[in-house]
Amino acid sequence: MTSPPRAGCLLLSDRTVVDLARSGSIVLDSWHLSDGTGIGIDRHRTRFTAHVREVFGIDPAESGAAYDHGLGHLPTTGSWFPGFVWTADGLRLLVRPFPVERLRTSTTLLLAGLRDARKRPDIKGFDYLSQQYAHQQATDAGYDDQVLSTPDGSLSEAVFATVVIAQRGELVVPDAPRLDSVTLDVLREYADRPVRQATVTASHLLAAPAAYTLSALHGVRVVDRVNSTTYQPNPQLRDRLQAAIERARGPVSALLPEGMRLPCASC
Repeated sequence: MTSPPRAGCLLLSDRTVVDLARSGSIVLDSWHLSDGTGIGIDRHRTRFTAHVREVFGIDPAESGAAYDHGLGHLPTTGSWFPGFVWTADGLRLLVRPFPVERLRTSTTLLLAGLRDARKRPDIKGFDYLSQQYAHQQATDAGYDDQVLSTPDGSLSEAVFATVVIAQRGELVVPDAPRLDSVTLDVLREYADRPVRQATVTASHLLAAPAAYTLSALHGVRVVDRVNSTTYQPNPQLRDRLQAAIERARGPVSALLPEGMRLPCASC
């Protein structure tokens, strides 16, 4: 693991995402950085700038330039979990180490019928504090994450991951208000099986032969257990799905405008 970038740039912050969210509205983007590469980073940038425009009214050209500035500060070796957080004061960049031994290929989910309290589930970071509360409920109960329900009782997603059911040769994701997942977007393009949206209820999830979660940090994870229900999913399918999203991996440096390294003169 290399050292994080030197302090000196106004974008760099030693505050947490929770700290920033407590100070006011935020839009968040985060993903796993491995030896200077990431999966679908151009798609993350596009989603982030669109959300910043919707919440803060900032032109995507301005927020995109700030995003590129942040990319130029990221380490080129090691395992990291950078956080791009747009606040009322502009972009703040959190560069957090994430040792590879903490990356996991399996997960457990709490299904307790918790209603999704987010006001804008489609914008990452907008309801971060309520997400943290829901996630803490799950970890306190001994689970990795918690599945959220819509007012009509169908399922939407986990607090910090997209839920996918594998059945009859296809992948099914809940047709409900949720984040437009970059990992799911990549999977739709590269997976060797169709991905469709449908109403997913608790009984659908518990009766499914296999379930997986998708996130920009862990990629594809096998769901080992939902409440007391255990699964026997095919690990080879998880590996194929992970290999599919890996096709969208590329060097962060490729996204930077030509000649840009550390664009901030004070760095």
